[in-house]
Amino acid sequence: MPGWNLYSVGYHSDDGRKFNDAYGGRKYGPEWGKVGDTVGCGYYPATGYVFFTKNGRNLGTAFTGIRHLWYPTIGADGPCKLEVNFGDGARPFRYNEARGFGPTGPVRKIKN
Repeated sequence: MPGWNLYSVGYHSDDGRKFNDAYGGRKYGPEWGKVGDTVGCGYYPATGYVFFTKNGRNLGTAFTGIRHLWYPTIGADGPCKLEVNFGDGARPFRYNEARGFGPTGPVRKIKN
């Protein structure tokens, strides 16, 4: 699962714990996973600052000093349905401060 390795981070739905190693995680935020919940992850590569959001609300600092290659990952230990938004489509991010940004920085729309 994301976060069960030193080189990944995770915010787990079953207990709201944050993970960055294989040692059980630490208290962080509320549980999530109900229909309609929206979870986001923000990362500032220049500083290594990582935070998560739930339903458009920033949950605060999750980690600092995380400076690795960044690959968005979703893990599930059972059947699930989800929608993924990288900020480059018609649906805006629920977290207002992230609107206009995507995994590689500012989203640039190409006009046809």
